[in-house]
Amino acid sequence: MPVGYLELMSEITEPMPPLPMVRLSPPPLVPLERPLSESTVMIVSSAGVHLRTDRPFEFVDDLTCRRLPQTLVPTALRPCHPSPIRRPGRQDVNVVHPYQRLAELAEAGLIGAPAPFHVSTLGAIKKVTRIVTELGPAVAAAAREAGADLVMVVPLCPACHQAMGILARVVERSGIPTVTVSGARDITERVRPPRAAYLDFPLGYCVGHPGDDAEQRAIVAEVLALAEQSLEPGEIVDLPFRWPEKGWEAEIIEHYWDERETVRSQRAKEFEPASIAGDGRHVALEEARAVEEMASQGLL
Repeated sequence: MPVGYLELMSEITEPMPPLPMVRLSPPPLVPLERPLSESTVMIVSSAGVHLRTDRPFEFVDDLTCRRLPQTLVPTALRPCHPSPIRRPGRQDVNVVHPYQRLAELAEAGLIGAPAPFHVSTLGAIKKVTRIVTELGPAVAAAAREAGADLVMVVPLCPACHQAMGILARVVERSGIPTVTVSGARDITERVRPPRAAYLDFPLGYCVGHPGDDAEQRAIVAEVLALAEQSLEPGEIVDLPFRWPEKGWEAEIIEHYWDERETVRSQRAKEFEPASIAGDGRHVALEEARAVEEMASQGLL
């Protein structure tokens, strides 16, 4: 059974109120206009990937995004997300931002081309209405500038799954089809990005093991293939890959408990004033309810 990350985040941060999470109506669904083998694909990742020569993202509520050229070498890039599951992406940036796998899939004829640049943000966003009004439109504009026919959305942590699911809906509403790879099924079921693939791997291994290019490539290919399938809006497709070690679910839960103070420090920013006791005005809850209203109005 998939790990319940929403319940886990609430448990490890008690006595804070439960982690706010939107529950959205069916999403927009835009068909891919040309065969995948002729399509230009852009990645939107949420691990806070940036040039090593640039300043990192702010850890919470950074509504900016960074454009990362396809031609960069991996050593020029660094994910700065502080999540407890940050380590796989630090070992291999393609785990959280699989841009080199796109180039290989283009060489194999499975996609037309990778976009000339991709986009990364840091998905620990509490002020989620601004994803609808600012970040989402900015990413959609970047995708159009890049000539993207399809956007692959790669969330990292539980909060990222909410933020990037909302972002995918905004991009799709703008007329660009999206596919999302999810490692947190319980959250994806609530946010309902337009089309999603569920990978039953430990959270943080977004498209496979660090250094395993073949596995990453196979997973990315399966995710992108959803764009040509006949799916219901918001449908989640289970990918056929399995984590080799049994008992990983208990290990990821224990890992989050061990680093619960990291999660508590991030969740403190949900409140005004910021509070690890969770006794301020719960702005993140208000924001989640506002996004639900926006969705009911057809804005995402």
